[in-house]
Amino acid sequence: MNYLWLFAVAGGAALLGIALAFGMIKQDGRRSVFAIAGAFIVAIGALGLGVYIARAPAAPVRASDREQSQQRLPAAATTEKDLPGK
Repeated sequence: MNYLWLFAVAGGAALLGIALAFGMIKQDGRRSVFAIAGAFIVAIGALGLGVYIARAPAAPVRASDREQSQQRLPAAATTEKDLPGK
């Protein structure tokens, strides 16, 4: 389902970009070609950065259990007794 939304959003943005590029080329061909080429270079760089970030390792997720052992970890949630003035 995530890929469907990605395709919908990215496809809509791509169609809008193509329509804008077509209009720019019709209005001022030579000047707009350089602007469109620059936009493609930026888009390719953004895509590369996005893939790099997506492949980077993330922090492990520790699921809770019946004994509530996650509350005894060094970074456990704050309790009432930890608050100042109590």
